[in-house]
Amino acid sequence: MTVRRRIIVGVAIVGIGLMAQAGLEAACGINRTPLRRPLASLPKTMGDWVGAEDPVTEQLVLQAQATEYLSRVYECRRYPGLQVRIWLNYSIRGDNLRHSPKICLPSGGWTEDEARNRLVELQTSSNSPITLSRLGYRKGDLVSDIGFWYYIFGEGRLQTYIRRLPITSQSSYGRATRGSSITIEIFYPGDRDPDGEGLKDFAGQLVRNLDPILPESRATYYLP
Repeated sequence: MTVRRRIIVGVAIVGIGLMAQAGLEAACGINRTPLRRPLASLPKTMGDWVGAEDPVTEQLVLQAQATEYLSRVYECRRYPGLQVRIWLNYSIRGDNLRHSPKICLPSGGWTEDEARNRLVELQTSSNSPITLSRLGYRKGDLVSDIGFWYYIFGEGRLQTYIRRLPITSQSSYGRATRGSSITIEIFYPGDRDPDGEGLKDFAGQLVRNLDPILPESRATYYLP
């Protein structure tokens, strides 16, 4: 095959790929679903847990690309010495999915401790259990565990199917299948809750109290 013909074939393949990509994105176009209530309406008292606002820097907000966010610290008398901090990041365009713990924490000097990683299953009032990732990180003598999961809103069957394909969430295909979303991170000292009972108790309360805030059409994921 001559050089000219190779160029023509190459251009044709690229052109077909671009047309297929455009068709896929058009077919996967989805509505950007807003929250039903502001994140700030999340109660500061949830069961035995009592919370207070935990301000964050403007730089963190810019990096998070959040449409709306909530940062609080909660404590419970039943778990002395255990303080959990929540970071809820809602994005109307799903841009927050670029900022999972596995991406952001290492840049802050934290190293993942894979031996501490677990999957935790929560029973909910709807009888549909939710799975979350409990991730362990170390920074010198500090030990931190993180409960992590996220919701994507307004997904249809086609979007859910495409999400299972071996493509990255950063690709154009990933962007096409991504609706509005919220990531949920619960930070707490792992050495104060080694069995994760405090995490499960708090996360269960959080799920129940988030229910009237989040859109009804939602899919749950837990792998960062």
